[in-house]
Amino acid sequence: MRSDIFQARKCVHIKLEKETHAAFRARLFQQNVSMQEAFDEFAKQVAEGTRSANFVIDSIVKRKLREAIEGRTSKKKYEGFGELDSESLYNLINGQDDK
Repeated sequence: MRSDIFQARKCVHIKLEKETHAAFRARLFQQNVSMQEAFDEFAKQVAEGTRSANFVIDSIVKRKLREAIEGRTSKKKYEGFGELDSESLYNLINGQDDK
């Protein structure tokens, strides 16, 4: 039987660019905030759908759309736009913003 099933917390493993990690860690250190606390708070805000979290998520989606359209998806190749939201793609092409 798996022992992690009864745990209240889940482990998450992510990879960051070295420069991003260093700057992120330094900024949090200045505020006496751990990386655990920062990631946990952001995850909660995403789950709750707060305006600031939605802004970050929307920014990521728009960047990925631009990269896919411009063909700069060297790390991950897309076969068409099946994974992308068609309405977001339409708005991006037409220069509309979802504010």
